[in-house]
Amino acid sequence: MNERDYIGKRGETIFDFLIGKKCSGRFWFHCQFAGDKAETRDFIVHAIEPSCGEATVFVQVKATSKGYSGKGAARKLKAKVSKKDVAKLKRITGPAYVAGIDTEGECGFMLAITEGTPDVTISSIPCTHPIDCSLIEKLYKEAEQYWAQRNMLAKNSFLS
Repeated sequence: MNERDYIGKRGETIFDFLIGKKCSGRFWFHCQFAGDKAETRDFIVHAIEPSCGEATVFVQVKATSKGYSGKGAARKLKAKVSKKDVAKLKRITGPAYVAGIDTEGECGFMLAITEGTPDVTISSIPCTHPIDCSLIEKLYKEAEQYWAQRNMLAKNSFLS
């Protein structure tokens, strides 16, 4: 492996640690690494005991040791998401996010990829949504709401 591979692997480990943090007396998520098998989706992140039965989100991790640009509200992590990856994330059948991970500071930031996300390269990740307990609880509620609105039960089958 080269240095870039080690940074990527370290970023995945940091993300798994951050999103799996115990907050408000409980664990909210557990991760299933899918990066070697699922293109663009590094992690399938499972909500723990959601009220809707099952709730998952999909996360691509972008790790960097390059630092930040800007200051204050304009501060961004120097982690890039290609136009091709943005397009692939927009085709995922469920909530999709990018986690920008600062491997030096061992912290991370989340960015949602939605139907309204422009089909362009994202040159850096805004630092407005740090992966902390506040984000974890909000992400859990967002995942629950998304999956609660879906009727995923098959209506019929040739095996019925």
